Amino acid sequence: MGISRQRHVEVHRVHPAIMGMAIFLSLLLQTYLPLKIRWTRLVDLPLLMTIYFSLLRRDKIFGIGLGTGLGLIEDALSHHYLGMYGMAKALAGYFAAAAGVRFDLDHFLPRIVFTSVFVFIHNLFFLGLQYLPESPPPFEPMRFAISIALNAAVALVLFQALDQFKRRV
Repeated sequence: MGISRQRHVEVHRVHPAIMGMAIFLSLLLQTYLPLKIRWTRLVDLPLLMTIYFSLLRRDKIFGIGLGTGLGLIEDALSHHYLGMYGMAKALAGYFAAAAGVRFDLDHFLPRIVFTSVFVFIHNLFFLGLQYLPESPPPFEPMRFAISIALNAAVALVLFQALDQFKRRV
């Protein structure tokens, strides 16, 4: 007789209006903030929204769909080929949802560590996609590392603020 070791996974939701407003604000800030403040180009707010809501819902299909949708909108607003951000964010959303099911990421430290890992995966995959066209940009490891650290720092504040709106299902 086998003993089941499955743990109960809490699933949380956010009101759709709150989620829509947070996503809209992230896209708006991602588009216009780098024009005024240069270092904000390293922060990827739509990616952080994808990670947060995928961790919250713990649904892989939702994570893929949210990542793809946000990425395609971000592609349309940027100068990159259409689909590059969509693919990279879909991958990050899938891994975030999968990790949310497997690990307890409701606590501060594991959430930030995994967020850093997801940002690393996203940046690495996006960098690989940039090497497919004819003229890839140069690889800058310091910029890569600063981007991961800066996104993790923004996630500290952002995730705590968004946690105020979550409710248990």
